[in-house]
Amino acid sequence: MTKYDLKPIVKTYYDALEEGTILGRKCLRCGHIEFPPFLCCNTCGCLDTEWIDLTNMRGVVKQALPTKGAFGDPDFRAQHGDYFAVEVDVPGVDPFNTSLLHVDYDKYAEFDKAVSEQQIVVKPLLIQDEDVKVVVWEIDGESEFKKIPELKPVKKAAEPAAELGKASSQADVDDEVAQAVIDCAAGAYGVDKAAITLDTDIREDLSNESMKMIVMISEIEDRLQVTIEIQEASLLNTVGEFVAKVKERKGIAVDPRPVNTKKEPTSKQIPAKAAAAQIEDPVAQAVIDCAAGAYGVDKAAITLDTDIREDLSNESMKMIVMISEIEDRLQVTIEIQEASLLNTIGEFVAKVKERL
Repeated sequence: MTKYDLKPIVKTYYDALEEGTILGRKCLRCGHIEFPPFLCCNTCGCLDTEWIDLTNMRGVVKQALPTKGAFGDPDFRAQHGDYFAVEVDVPGVDPFNTSLLHVDYDKYAEFDKAVSEQQIVVKPLLIQDEDVKVVVWEIDGESEFKKIPELKPVKKAAEPAAELGKASSQADVDDEVAQAVIDCAAGAYGVDKAAITLDTDIREDLSNESMKMIVMISEIEDRLQVTIEIQEASLLNTVGEFVAKVKERKGIAVDPRPVNTKKEPTSKQIPAKAAAAQIEDPVAQAVIDCAAGAYGVDKAAITLDTDIREDLSNESMKMIVMISEIEDRLQVTIEIQEASLLNTIGEFVAKVKERL
């Protein structure tokens, strides 16, 4: 399987945000712009892309998502104020979902109507979200829908990993595999490695961002010459569990630590099974279209019983592309860690309908 190193793109993008610059990638073949940046052009597939400064870009709200405060996050709202979930269209860039801040939460119905009747121009806004800067959007200029909230400072809780760091990391110093995994985690999540121990819970103590997990896995694979699939990585919670998995791959004896290995039941595909029942289901057809495009197969060969990894491909990048296509087309969010527990097309369809 061809491996692509996402770290330079992810690191460069977030480093630039810290400096107040918003970057995208422009295709040297067709001129299409990838934002957020990606390793290749999603229009023509070309890998020859270059950085482009998008700090001063402007976009138009294409649609307000169906519910007020879609993807609602009470902690985010407490820290940054009310927001709408919207789809933004920037020239040369594929439309994308984002958060529109500094809005009057009580005028959602009027805003939703205005989007279909006039151009509401928006501009990017950099905010500090926990330990990293992120890009959100606000209305450009004056507007009846604009409202900047008065917020009280939010007290941050002490970082659990930092509290554990000095107390329990000493036992791992002489373990080369453990230290290598800790180094990879520190680099991917942008934290001091002294704050990471075998007991550090990656999602709770570091970050729940899937892209950072992917970078960490890539670093581990390059440094320790092992392969960890995204679907199995999603079942590992602590740094110690990753260390145990690496040692298992390298044939190194290790004291067993409890690891969540529960998987959803696997449905075996019956290749010749008739697909008539799913033809009239628009959600099923949309998921099948996304799978066919991501895996490069004829959609007529895919049914609800198709096992994605066994019948299509076990390549993690193709799974990521499929998830991205589903999210863009059906306006839902599927985390990589939960996608790793879904085996068949039918299970993905059920998950999408659950989100809808």
